[in-house]
Amino acid sequence: MIKAIIFDCFGVVKSESFDLAYRHFGGDTEKDHEFIMKVIYAASSGRIPSSAPMVAPHLGVSEDEWNHAIETIGSVNTELLEFIKKLRKKYKIGMLTNVGKGRLSKYFEPGFLEPYFDDIVASGDIGIAKPEARAYEIAAERLGARLNECIFVDDRQEYIDGAKAVGMQAILYKDFPDFKARLQKVLV
Repeated sequence: MIKAIIFDCFGVVKSESFDLAYRHFGGDTEKDHEFIMKVIYAASSGRIPSSAPMVAPHLGVSEDEWNHAIETIGSVNTELLEFIKKLRKKYKIGMLTNVGKGRLSKYFEPGFLEPYFDDIVASGDIGIAKPEARAYEIAAERLGARLNECIFVDDRQEYIDGAKAVGMQAILYKDFPDFKARLQKVLV
């Protein structure tokens, strides 16, 4: 029986601002995929304070320009958030996101996420990033659910694979209508 649904932030709840900002400054996200994943992992696991010291020089922009771009580019998925409010009446709702230590507050106004989520796990704050097993375990524990009682939702296949490896059910997020249809099949 499903007790909890855990959502990624960037690419699901909010547009993937990193990729959008990277392309905004002329970067090629496909060509630089390996570099980007190293940077995201280093920042998300708290090994570096933010992506700016590595990405800004790579793109030829200042750290302030990079930080401003990733904090302001993109939009919130309001359709999904309204659906999450409905889900929260029956399920525990969590967020597990890879983001640098203390950086999640840069993307949302204070208190914005509280009406939607029972708990939020930011990887930089715990020092463990997806797809490490312990990140998923912490998210489930904090919601009071076993791993096999959770559904994990993310837009990156490697993080979906990580969730499945620990026993969670998982849905690769493409868009809201697809997600809603796939979730309803899992919950039946």
